[in-house]
Amino acid sequence: MKTISKSSFIRGTKCPKSLYLHFFQPEERDEISEGQQSIFDTGHSVGTYAQQLFPGGIDASRGQHEKIPEAITYTQELIRNGQKVIYEAAFSDGETLCYMDILVKDRGKWLAYEVKASTSVKDYHVMDAAFQYYVITRSGLPLEEIFLVHLNNQYVRRGVIDVQQLFTTAPMKETILPLQDGIPDELKSLQEMLNAGTAPEVEMGRHCNKPYDCDFIGFCSRPLPQPLANKGGECAIRNQEALDEFKSLLVWPLFFMDFETIMPAIPLHDESRPYQQVPFQYSLHVQKEQGGPVEHFEYLGTPPEDPRPLFIQTLLSRLGNAGSIIVWNQVFETLRLREIARDFPSCADKVESLFERVADLMAPFRKKHFSTPEMNGSYSLKAVLPALMQGLSYGDLEIQEGSSASHTYENLYFDADPESVARKRENLLRYCEMDTMSMVRILDML
Repeated sequence: MKTISKSSFIRGTKCPKSLYLHFFQPEERDEISEGQQSIFDTGHSVGTYAQQLFPGGIDASRGQHEKIPEAITYTQELIRNGQKVIYEAAFSDGETLCYMDILVKDRGKWLAYEVKASTSVKDYHVMDAAFQYYVITRSGLPLEEIFLVHLNNQYVRRGVIDVQQLFTTAPMKETILPLQDGIPDELKSLQEMLNAGTAPEVEMGRHCNKPYDCDFIGFCSRPLPQPLANKGGECAIRNQEALDEFKSLLVWPLFFMDFETIMPAIPLHDESRPYQQVPFQYSLHVQKEQGGPVEHFEYLGTPPEDPRPLFIQTLLSRLGNAGSIIVWNQVFETLRLREIARDFPSCADKVESLFERVADLMAPFRKKHFSTPEMNGSYSLKAVLPALMQGLSYGDLEIQEGSSASHTYENLYFDADPESVARKRENLLRYCEMDTMSMVRILDML
């Protein structure tokens, strides 16, 4: 019989095939992507911050989660010795296992706190808490309440992080008690599946990506390769009248603008919130007259300083008072500018004066005024560029998409190696420059 942990239980209820592969074919697991590692790192960081809600605790895992028997024994020892706050408390009834983020004894009663790096209670968090309550209480420890601790997205950092304001705590016991009776049957079903000797047949579907990506997608995709699209009946679309109308609205000089942002769970700077998109970089190509030369300007923040004050100061000076500001996905850039105007009121009037000048170069492609089969129905810049400009793509860059740029910049806050910092900064600059140069080339082509 396999010991089912909380993560294994949630995996199995989501997809029994994934649980089978987890135990018996772990070598088929997909490599952890940079984005996934960033999610893991965020969860760890949020969990560490949440411990400050209940200071003075002892880590029962001692930082070694793989040493399960030792953690279980140490947890019981801490409880017997009267420890009031325990981090990563481990429990098992032989068949099940869980680690509780924070366990607190308050006025003689035990309270459990499960920490999530989200900004609200999600549906799948409920079963998390239900399973942990099941394991802990079956292990002999009565719980007065189990709480879910998540980030408060209304919290605005001003000075040192206020952990009491950073987090929101939601009681879960009343919600999860009705689920307790169903857990033994689910465990029995999972054990029978694991004892069957072969992986169950489960078709790929929405569960492969919701609420998060399964780490066996690559393996499950191999037996069911996607058929090659038949593009024989497709042809390029060019609505010249609509394209001419788009171009007629442009006013020189043209400013081709692109932002990159980070979304730290724990706000890094004053006047920012959990998961707020904080612009740290822009690239700006400027063409003063039709057919004229193109100049390039750029800005990249310098951690640990807040990048936004210099970001907006230099951007406003370079954009001037006239000329079309061309972006790819108007919603993104204008939202970031509105947030800067909110957080830095002294520049609000100048920022708001920019909005009537913004033109969205993505619009002609989104509206199918121009389309080719090579775009595969996508109007993202990464799909349009190589379809229109053979030999021009992001393939030669170290950074090839926005999430990687965000992850790279966040790493600069902790990188003490000057050579590494210089290399990362150069990669960030070249990536963002490619975005705006691509827009220049695409507009030329149109």
